[in-house]
Amino acid sequence: MTPSNVAQPVRAPHILQRFLAAAVRFVVPLCLALAGFQARADENLFSDIDYRLGEGLRVADTGFSLGGYATVSYENLPNAPARTALDNLSLFVWWQGEGRWKFFSEFDYENVVASNSSGQEGEDHYLAIERLYLDYDVTDFATLRAGKFLTPIGRWNLIHATPLVWTTSRPLITTRTFPTNVTGLMLYGTLPSVANGLEYTLYASQGDEIRPNPVLDPFYEVFGAHAIVPVPLDGQVGISFADFEQEDSPDEKKRLLGLDYVWSRDRYEFSAEGVYRFSGNGRFWDEKGAFGQLVVPLSEKAYAVGRYEYFHPALETEATQLFVAGLNYRYTPAIVLKAEWVGSKNNHIAAPEGFMSSLSILF
Repeated sequence: MTPSNVAQPVRAPHILQRFLAAAVRFVVPLCLALAGFQARADENLFSDIDYRLGEGLRVADTGFSLGGYATVSYENLPNAPARTALDNLSLFVWWQGEGRWKFFSEFDYENVVASNSSGQEGEDHYLAIERLYLDYDVTDFATLRAGKFLTPIGRWNLIHATPLVWTTSRPLITTRTFPTNVTGLMLYGTLPSVANGLEYTLYASQGDEIRPNPVLDPFYEVFGAHAIVPVPLDGQVGISFADFEQEDSPDEKKRLLGLDYVWSRDRYEFSAEGVYRFSGNGRFWDEKGAFGQLVVPLSEKAYAVGRYEYFHPALETEATQLFVAGLNYRYTPAIVLKAEWVGSKNNHIAAPEGFMSSLSILF
């Protein structure tokens, strides 16, 4: 007999049936509705509406536009019930007039519908404000931003929307080593005459995050910088620095150094990020980690994705390693299906591992 506490083998047909059922229940009706709306617009029944799936909807001549994304997922992880969920229902609202001012907001309704194979409901619903800021173009090379924005460390956190990233799972270092949002001030721009086009970001905050996520530990205070420079052979290198404290440990001074890289050519892509976070409490509280990810085209719409992750959290004697192998199928640029298997070594921090899949739509 097999002990009850040992994870049972995952049956592929069972997984596919549950995932397809979730897609039919949550996302397919939405796709059909949007496709029908787009078709009617093409037939000039709504000649005043200019909408294409994935490009957002302009609201007449107001300067406002609407967009967003939705994600339905299915997970089958060891020692946990299989989970089906509509994880994200995200709304973008932005405005740009003819002057120097711009506005952007992102509202994300998380865990909209979630259940597992035991019949229990999933996590609590939560309406998150991911971004809410106002931009002013000071010069052609400098823009001032005020409000809540994504923390400019690395590349993944700045992309973050599920239809735009290659895997359902997210690298550990992009969520565990720093808060993912900042409420404060930012100055950013591009200097064409420096290093063939240096992109720079400077930011600072005194805390008081707008609607902080209750499961995350926000900044108590922070100042930091991020710079991106192009390098030969179709690559870019980024450097990050942050000096900060967090709400749950305001007396622990932390300094983070990060390095990121991306290369892409002929639909192949390689990306990597690494961080080292120093702690004022001593080296045993330091955290460090890195990941490297390779994307290889298999056909016009299908891609193979592989990723290796290394993460050494504070106070742990061993580093956790994750190995990701997956497929990404881009039915259209706005509709993306992903499936992957995540294995691990020394996983003492209970990082998610097993089978994960998702279907994402960019509106």
